[in-house]
Amino acid sequence: MFIKFDEYELLELFCKEPIVLHEKETGMYIYSKQDKHGFNLQLYLSVYENVCTLSLTHKNLEDSIFEFELIDVESIRTESDLLIIRQSNSHRDISVKFKPNFSLEIQKFK
Repeated sequence: MFIKFDEYELLELFCKEPIVLHEKETGMYIYSKQDKHGFNLQLYLSVYENVCTLSLTHKNLEDSIFEFELIDVESIRTESDLLIIRQSNSHRDISVKFKPNFSLEIQKFK
């Protein structure tokens, strides 16, 4: 198993290429985006381990605002300015809105 995602969708949402850790074949990437207020959202993907980590930091803060690891990630997709993460062991989607500012929602799905 591996995380299903579209590289072009993530490129469009984050507005830049990811940092590739080690070799591209390892499937380990870091996507990040900073907003005009100094908040930085980072998505770490380990495609073949089905793991991703989300973190939010601010340029004036020493510690992260939040950081958590999601395991058994099945897919990552985008809808406009929304990042949607689905786990195979959960009945909820994690959604991150990018505009007007970064926000996090946990939604039940059917």
